[in-house]
Amino acid sequence: MTIPWIVFVKRGHFKVSPFDRLPPDFELRLKDILPQRPASIFEPRQYQCFRINTLKISMEEAHTLLLNQKVDFQKVDFCPYAIIVDKERGHINVSPFLDLVNDGLLYAQGLESILPVIVLDPQPHQRVLDLCAAPGSKTSQIAMLMNNQGVLKANEPIRQRLYRLKSVLHLTGAKAQISSIDGRRLRDHEGTFDRVLVDAPCSCEGRFIINTPKSYAYWSVRKIKEMSHKQKGLLLNASRLLAPGGILVYATCTFAPEENEEVVDWFLRKTDGRFKLSPIQIDGSMTYPCLTQWQGRSYDPCIRDAARLLPDERMEGFFIAKFTNSHYK
Repeated sequence: MTIPWIVFVKRGHFKVSPFDRLPPDFELRLKDILPQRPASIFEPRQYQCFRINTLKISMEEAHTLLLNQKVDFQKVDFCPYAIIVDKERGHINVSPFLDLVNDGLLYAQGLESILPVIVLDPQPHQRVLDLCAAPGSKTSQIAMLMNNQGVLKANEPIRQRLYRLKSVLHLTGAKAQISSIDGRRLRDHEGTFDRVLVDAPCSCEGRFIINTPKSYAYWSVRKIKEMSHKQKGLLLNASRLLAPGGILVYATCTFAPEENEEVVDWFLRKTDGRFKLSPIQIDGSMTYPCLTQWQGRSYDPCIRDAARLLPDERMEGFFIAKFTNSHYK
């Protein structure tokens, strides 16, 4: 449903609800994507997620340190190395806690950002590619799960963002081979990676914050179409780099079906059955149904095996699809 105009009266003046700051075209599209809109969907997140960096500290040691510092944190059922802290009451801005972050023992990473790497399931001694790597959150998480054993290649086409990527890898102690080339044109080591992550550039609708106009200032349907075209190229080239039997994960932080289900549907048809969409096991309370049709276009029913993450006070909106290369040597 669209959010109605809400008028507040104060000293004879009218004020418009802050929800009306969002682009009207975006609002119209969203009502057909989200069956029910959570009240907190575009509000600042109340909780901050941190990843315990097991390259530098064990989970047990981290929990003990936090308890000793009287940090009020919550564990995450589906991710043992993640914790959730209330931004206002969690003491995350005091020196002892900040020291853990500044030393790379804890790393601030959105809960929704952690999930694609969990789905990717990288293992030590594998060959893994992060095709769109900056700022490095997922790259360093992959290195952590690999225990810095194996080959991890981090590619970031935008040179200005390479500095951030290198900084995060250095902070967390993550080891990766770095390259800077358009992910659609990367040709090194075709067919050799056991895992490939495509955390694609997108229209970022899942990150809109009502009181931060900059977060949605550049949104447009035209941008969505441009992103969709780029995402298809990235996903197709990623498939060429994947070894037979390997796993390919595609993720975005947007609601737009053109960047999610449509890209997946196009990829499945383009690869002529060589890739199968695998079901993603995520707590149902965190997800809402993927779309099997949008604006008169129908998608492959197996699209239901992908996952749309429901925005709430803990995390932003996200989309994740997991493919398996069905061709074996």
